[in-house]
Amino acid sequence: MGAFDDFVALIEVTEVMQQMTRSLREEPARLLCDICREYEATGQPVPDHHVNLVGYLGETLLKALISAGLVRQQPGSWVSLYCYEPTPEGMKQCEALKASGFGTK
Repeated sequence: MGAFDDFVALIEVTEVMQQMTRSLREEPARLLCDICREYEATGQPVPDHHVNLVGYLGETLLKALISAGLVRQQPGSWVSLYCYEPTPEGMKQCEALKASGFGTK
């Protein structure tokens, strides 16, 4: 093991790094389902000021959803810079997450 590997082994067991890893795994799914829920309720793309970007990675997770083709970014209106609309694949993923019990714990 080199010095970098020793360093990584040391910090990855800390509570802060474990929380960040949990956030990295769970927050994109939560964000996708939030966007899908509002889209289903309104039938309209979700304005940026309705997107709750919390946690360690906030906006980066939204960019990951866009990059994965699960959400489309569209120009906003007079009250938002952008709006976000789930793609059919995003809706499918959200339904699968809900069916598996994600977000009910």
